[in-house]
Amino acid sequence: MSKQQQMQDILKDTVDYYNVDPANRRCVTDDGDCMYTWGKNHCAVGRFLKDEYINDENWSYNNNMAVLELEEYADSKCIDEFLVDSVHGLESNFWARLQDIHDTVGYWEEFHEHIDGRRKYGLTDRGKEEYVRFQDSISRGVYDD
Repeated sequence: MSKQQQMQDILKDTVDYYNVDPANRRCVTDDGDCMYTWGKNHCAVGRFLKDEYINDENWSYNNNMAVLELEEYADSKCIDEFLVDSVHGLESNFWARLQDIHDTVGYWEEFHEHIDGRRKYGLTDRGKEEYVRFQDSISRGVYDD
């Protein structure tokens, strides 16, 4: 499988996962801070952590999921040391943008809006636009080494 296809698959899997129930699947504290792992939930990058990190809420990087952390890793490519082997070698900017999909509150319907007796879940229109832009960026090779 090509790296581009792998990134497309990871993006789709991530959006599909959070689309089911963003309010309960996204990994944020009550204050809105992103965590790699929060109870049984994991952020976009956190879902790909090695087992030794994924269940460790005391891990020193757990509450440092800001894009700045990923940019710090970009120079040394050491983000791979924390991720499962199957996703090694992907551009750190890809991971930063994937994390942004998770983190941006405006991309997700998280409230209990009743429409025909059902709660509304999933991406907002703004989130859908970002999802398509991200897919296009991957296709254009923006995240290729």
